[in-house]
Amino acid sequence: MANQPAIRSFLFVPGDSEKKLAKAMSLGADALILDLEDAVAPQNKTAALAVTATFLQSHPVAERASQIWVRINPLDTEFYDDDLAAVMPHAPDGIMLPKATGPQDIETLSKLLSACEDSFGLARGTTPILPVATETAGSVLTLGD
Repeated sequence: MANQPAIRSFLFVPGDSEKKLAKAMSLGADALILDLEDAVAPQNKTAALAVTATFLQSHPVAERASQIWVRINPLDTEFYDDDLAAVMPHAPDGIMLPKATGPQDIETLSKLLSACEDSFGLARGTTPILPVATETAGSVLTLGD
């Protein structure tokens, strides 16, 4: 991430739509956020993992015109482990964590990412986290932390 330019624009794209993902690459956003959370209906979560993983695999880091980040499901759901297992082998440029409740969520995800980076041969600490810390009432109270 240190060698990449600052991100000025994020474009959210549903992780289960091959058509929207294909179009998004040509729109000139600095970074795409492949959304596995709110943009994907519960019955489409498994399909979204396959589509998102295939999209990441077909756009290797060295060939990406835009950064590719993935918005995983919150840590209090049953989906986030599968999200990380599907996308981390393909080195996303970052992970967006929705509904972060405080520093403990960032620490938990950081440990999970370190384990994934080790497992998939990625340099440890190279996958940044972008927490969304204003989606729950409780999280607003921990912003200073």
